[in-house]
Amino acid sequence: MNCIIPFSKDIKFKTNISEILSISLEHDYTLNDSDLLGNFLISGEYKTHEVSINKEKFEYSLPFSVALTNRLDPDSLDFNIEDFTYDVIDNNTLHVDIEYSLKAKEIPEEEKEDLERVDLSENEVEELLEEHEKEMEEEVRDVEVEVKEEKEEEKKPEKGEEDEEVARLTGDEKETILNSINQDDNSFITYHIHILKENETVETVCTKYNTTSSTLGEYNDLSNLTLGDKIIIPDIDE
Repeated sequence: MNCIIPFSKDIKFKTNISEILSISLEHDYTLNDSDLLGNFLISGEYKTHEVSINKEKFEYSLPFSVALTNRLDPDSLDFNIEDFTYDVIDNNTLHVDIEYSLKAKEIPEEEKEDLERVDLSENEVEELLEEHEKEMEEEVRDVEVEVKEEKEEEKKPEKGEEDEEVARLTGDEKETILNSINQDDNSFITYHIHILKENETVETVCTKYNTTSSTLGEYNDLSNLTLGDKIIIPDIDE
C-alpha cells in the first residue's frame, strides 16, 4: 500500500482574523483491526486587527480516519505529512489543506491465515500452556503406573506355576523326586517342585517359599545346584 490522502477543513474563529502570525501542524494516530484513527492538531497565533499589537493564541483538533485493508502489516506502517497550506477566508475562517501519505506492506494471504490462527491473548496462551503441562503430567503418571504394574506382575508368581513345572517333568524325574520324599512323615501333606532359574540362590528360594535351607537340605542336595535343577520344597502343616 502506498497512497497520498487529501484532507481539508474550515475552522471558524470566534473573533476576526486579521493576520496569522504563526501556525504549526502536529498529528497522532492509532490503529485498530480495520481503521486508522487520528487527529491533526493546528495551533498558532494571530492578530484580530491589522494595527493591533496583541497576539491571540488558537488551537484546534481535527479528527480524521482511514479505512484499511486487514491484509496490511501494522508494524510496517509509515505515516507522513506531504503538504500543508492554509488561507483566511471571510475574515473569521481558517481554511487548511493537508496531504498525508500512508505506506505499508501487505501480508500474503497464506501468512495472514497463519497469523489469525495464532492471534491469541496472553491469558489464552497461558491457559494453553497450563493445559499442555497437565496433559504431560498425566501421561507421565500413566507411564509410571504401567511400569510399576509390569514390575509387580513380573515379581508375582504365576498361578499354577509350580504345577506347570511338575507337568513338564518326565515320568522318571517325577518318580525320582517322589521317591526322595519321606513317605513315613505325615507332617508334609503337600510339596512344590521349583526349577532353579538364573540369578536364584538357595536363600532367594527359601525367602520365596517361606522355608529354611536346613529344611530344603533334607530333601535336596544343596551343595552342587546348577541352573535348571529341580528343588523339592515341602509345605509343612503343623
